[in-house]
Amino acid sequence: MVLVLTFGVVLLVTVALSGLAARSVLSTALVFLVAGALVGPGFLGLIEVSPQGPLVSRLADLALFTVLFVDGGRLSVRELRAGWRLSGRALGLGMPLSLVLVAVAAHFLVGLSWITALLVGAILSPTDPSSPRPSSAATRYHSACAGCSTSSPGSTTDSPCPSS
Repeated sequence: MVLVLTFGVVLLVTVALSGLAARSVLSTALVFLVAGALVGPGFLGLIEVSPQGPLVSRLADLALFTVLFVDGGRLSVRELRAGWRLSGRALGLGMPLSLVLVAVAAHFLVGLSWITALLVGAILSPTDPSSPRPSSAATRYHSACAGCSTSSPGSTTDSPCPSS
């Protein structure tokens, strides 16, 4: 019962924060991660879960379904067609490259075994295809300065936008 209630509360919080997550570099998966840390044995101890138990697999499936459902609900077909190349490069090149670089650094600098270093690399690799998408703050800045030139005749500054 506690598990279902916790999931419902986390889902409500995730939906409430989805607008904030869309305007920033945060992901809705972060809400589930923080909630799991809070209700787990390390903090509140409301839910006891064995890492080898079948509940972990079910919870992971449920969390994945929920995150994909929430994120997919905001995605338009036009955005999908326009942005698939950037996401493809991030997931097909950026993620494996960061995984390998972090694993090599963890192995040689920290002295971790290769298996542990690869796990650390996998955990720290960006797996969210929306990660390279600029935040709305950066987009607003770019839009406001789109017509500005970096230099103009008689100008001594390199500011992208003239002062108002």
